Amino acid sequence: MKDYLFNLIKKHQYNISIYTEDIFERRCQEEIIRSDEDNSSFVYIELDFASIDDTLGNKANSEQFWNTFFETISKNRRGSDILGFLEHETGIGLLLLDSKLSGWNRLAGRLMQTASSHGFTIMDLVLEKIVKPIVYPACIQDINKAQEAEKQAQ
Repeated sequence: MKDYLFNLIKKHQYNISIYTEDIFERRCQEEIIRSDEDNSSFVYIELDFASIDDTLGNKANSEQFWNTFFETISKNRRGSDILGFLEHETGIGLLLLDSKLSGWNRLAGRLMQTASSHGFTIMDLVLEKIVKPIVYPACIQDINKAQEAEKQAQ
């Protein structure tokens, strides 16, 4: 899949860089530190290749998904957004820096718009079933609240 994505980016001359898994993991860790220090937030999204393939049912649909994804990212990407391979190159991770859930919702809307313009009517399957945006530090606060509630219940 990695070669397909790089060829897609090259073919359309998208100004997109995808970090290696090691560098992406390091950037995620750095962003957690930066967000803690600056009291800011970011959105983390994982796009797992196998899950997308399973959900969309065939290679043509998966390729259309990635075409739509990179076209949308290329047109709507902020300079601060980061793409990178997940561990063992099993998918793509996306960091929307200095963003909250509304930032992801805007991007998801643009993905749906681009998909619709290409007649790719099943984009919503991936966005609804697979993509689970995580907002940092809200996710940590939610975990802390759940742990406190669990302690009180005991």
